[in-house]
Amino acid sequence: MLHQTASRFAFLPTVLSFAVRRSALVLVLLIAIGSLVPRGTLQAQPVADTTFTWRGYTHESRTHLQLYPGPPDDENRDHTVVLRELAANTGPTVLDDIEYVAEQVGRAFGMDPARVAWVVHWGAFSYEGASDSDKEVLVRITFRRTSTERLSAPYWRIITPTDLRELTANHYQDP
Repeated sequence: MLHQTASRFAFLPTVLSFAVRRSALVLVLLIAIGSLVPRGTLQAQPVADTTFTWRGYTHESRTHLQLYPGPPDDENRDHTVVLRELAANTGPTVLDDIEYVAEQVGRAFGMDPARVAWVVHWGAFSYEGASDSDKEVLVRITFRRTSTERLSAPYWRIITPTDLRELTANHYQDP
């Protein structure tokens, strides 16, 4: 009986070596293919794509958050964060609590909010029962650090969808 069991598994080292060789070949092929892909296209996905919640004075609020690497031509901004105002948000808007949201998102993702390009995005998804439309509003918000290391008052600027794509190195995706 012991002899039969041993002979039954005699092929195991051959199978394992074939599996190991096949895995090594697949790894080499993936590395070779990856080297052919232009740099930057591998980061086409946002670093984070999630619902972010915070507690306002009276209600819990929520926004859809997308985190991207910073604009390639802006040495002062390490990341771009897009916050979509959702119809399902029953609390204060992102814009109402932007300083607090920036600090909380910064803590959650290990970023300095003053080194982030923040974009608040409204569209049909922001209003209950709204029909799909290409009408949207994008507000870019930036902060600085004061002499006491607190966040400054936000600086606001309306931007275009093209500006948003540039801030995300053309990787912005509508969820």
